[in-house]
Amino acid sequence: MGSNYRFSIVPHIFHNYTSGAEDSPISTPTIATRNQLGIIQGCEYDTEPSTVSQSQWQRLEKHVAHLNKHSGSHVSYKVIYVARHGRSVHNVVMDAVGSEWKEKWAYKDGAKVDELPVLAEAVPLNDGEERLTWADAQLVDKGREQAQKLGAALIQWSKKNGMPLPGTVYTSPLTRCLETTNLIYSDAYQQNGLHFQPVVKEKLRERLTNHTCDKRRSRVSIEERYPECSFEPDFRNEDTLWKASTNGGTGNAETEAEHIARKKGLLEDIFETDIAQIVSLTITRQLLDGKKGKRGIIQCWTLRINN
Repeated sequence: MGSNYRFSIVPHIFHNYTSGAEDSPISTPTIATRNQLGIIQGCEYDTEPSTVSQSQWQRLEKHVAHLNKHSGSHVSYKVIYVARHGRSVHNVVMDAVGSEWKEKWAYKDGAKVDELPVLAEAVPLNDGEERLTWADAQLVDKGREQAQKLGAALIQWSKKNGMPLPGTVYTSPLTRCLETTNLIYSDAYQQNGLHFQPVVKEKLRERLTNHTCDKRRSRVSIEERYPECSFEPDFRNEDTLWKASTNGGTGNAETEAEHIARKKGLLEDIFETDIAQIVSLTITRQLLDGKKGKRGIIQCWTLRINN
């Protein structure tokens, strides 16, 4: 695996999220969820004739199946739903403390409420304590609401537009992603009579800083909190990727090159081991795109891998 693989986005199937953000009238362009994840309606695929009774999603499913059947052993296609976690504790604290976040607070695991400025939103406190924790931050009420809205939209699109549920749902091991995954997909799978069992992937994480919000809980803790999840082979109990700061700064942080290599390895692993042609990834930031994305969104791409 590795150097012989090339990934590309298949154009003209979904609206271009990046150009859509750039055309936004607001000063800081952001990527947001599009209706039906931005699938281009009325698009004719050259591999399969369409029928009037088929929805655009049903046509796309047939198209991707045809591509995978006839493209040879060195080419593979998948449709990928990419979900970003909802608003979390560390986001609320970050807004409250401003520039002091990176200077003072990001390397701590939490604080007493009276140590911080007044927070604009309620955040969950440790049981029996007037203390909040943002190490492996969990969702706040707004973040849960964002994920629930996505779940409701997914159910609607599935019923009315034939949008398929992913064959496999992958999630980052960070709590905010595990919570988001559950809120987006659990009801949709249940209503369709399907077994909901997300797969926890270690490499499905944003670029690793030394901030404690990027450190995950132990596997044992994740299993206790999210018994519906399964784990990739060799998923370790303790977090071996995250490293604490050595000097209160960015020492030991993951480099951009290391981050790209890790994400590429993640995609290669999924393409090599998963036969599902539609999969979902729940992450903390954008996977393939440099534009800022709103929290609690879903994007969609059709990816091609060559070797």
